[in-house]
Amino acid sequence: MAINNMTSTRRGALLTTLGAVLAPWSSRLAQAQTASATASWNKAAFEAKTVDAALKALGLPRAVESKELQVMADELSENGAKVPVSLSWTAAGVRRLILLVDKNPAPLSAVFELSDALEPRLAWPVKIAQSGDVLAVAVLADGRVISARREVRVTLGGCAVDDGSAAARPSPAPEATRIRAQISGGGAVVRMLLNHEMESGQRKDASGKNLAAWHITELQASHNGRPVWAAQWGGSVSRNPLLQFTLKSAKAGDKIGLSWVDSRGAKRSDEAGIAS
Repeated sequence: MAINNMTSTRRGALLTTLGAVLAPWSSRLAQAQTASATASWNKAAFEAKTVDAALKALGLPRAVESKELQVMADELSENGAKVPVSLSWTAAGVRRLILLVDKNPAPLSAVFELSDALEPRLAWPVKIAQSGDVLAVAVLADGRVISARREVRVTLGGCAVDDGSAAARPSPAPEATRIRAQISGGGAVVRMLLNHEMESGQRKDASGKNLAAWHITELQASHNGRPVWAAQWGGSVSRNPLLQFTLKSAKAGDKIGLSWVDSRGAKRSDEAGIAS
């Protein structure tokens, strides 16, 4: 990753390390143009049936709860298919964020690899099958693993039986991601609306058969072509999710991009300019 005007040796070393972390994700998305879209997706972790099994598949120990990490969500949600969740942190050097929903059939929802370009907050909606805890885990540059949780009660679970419409839906060509980015203070607030069914594979049709899984598996966001975060997603991210984050340093006219691949091999790359 080329960095111009780097005056601090220490900062240069940190960014070099970050480049090593994000480079594999970038190459995976590029390779997906010609290879299987799910080749690098952590199947074992995302199909694990318990929180402990998912963390073990990610190579992580049980985390220590800390006030340096927060999960924010409404205590009561009427619709478990779309529960807005945001993660924020005060801990320095957060390199990986993991979100799990403990009562879901497959608890692991998302894994994000982060750069220092982000303000300490990420938000997106998830599916919650039944009332329980939403758990966040953060891996820090100093090796610490911390966690936070939030109990969320749902009236209607996010894995309810389909009304029959899903089986009739075709698999259309991927639609463009709607990217809106606007200068705010010294940075830019970025909102990305992804058009995707995000079928988990846990719901059943009217005859009792499981609907086939079909969801985004890998994503990467960029600022002027440089990675700012990369992620792996499971099927518990909500349909047509709205993802929001803030860049620390940006100016009007800069380009924000998003690339993704899904479990059927579909792929999409979109870009938009930052508005003043």
